Amino acid sequence: MPNPQLALLALIGLAATSSPAVAQVPETTAQEHEIIVVRGLPPSRDRLMRSVYIGDLDLKSAAGQQAMEKRVDQAVMEMCAIPTPIPSYGEEMTKPCRDEAWASARPQMSQAVQKAAGSQ
Repeated sequence: MPNPQLALLALIGLAATSSPAVAQVPETTAQEHEIIVVRGLPPSRDRLMRSVYIGDLDLKSAAGQQAMEKRVDQAVMEMCAIPTPIPSYGEEMTKPCRDEAWASARPQMSQAVQKAAGSQ
């Protein structure tokens, strides 16, 4: 007697391989709706990246721009959280990371606002 679970898995696998474009979002569309925050992971050359979705915000408005700022700030804070045994060192330890992450995000944020202002 055939195994119905195995048959279902085979069917799902066939569907996934026969139609690879079904779940893909065009890269340009995705890039228009997100800010990519990047920070280095010294001493390696590895990078940590975080995507912040902004596609639902009205960046023509001050409220939309503030919401974008808040979302990026939250991502930066999460990316750069470094546990420290001495709380007073927290700011000193995380500042370089936050500076780097914000430097990667600011130009994209400005570009998103400019694009929104131009698409009236």
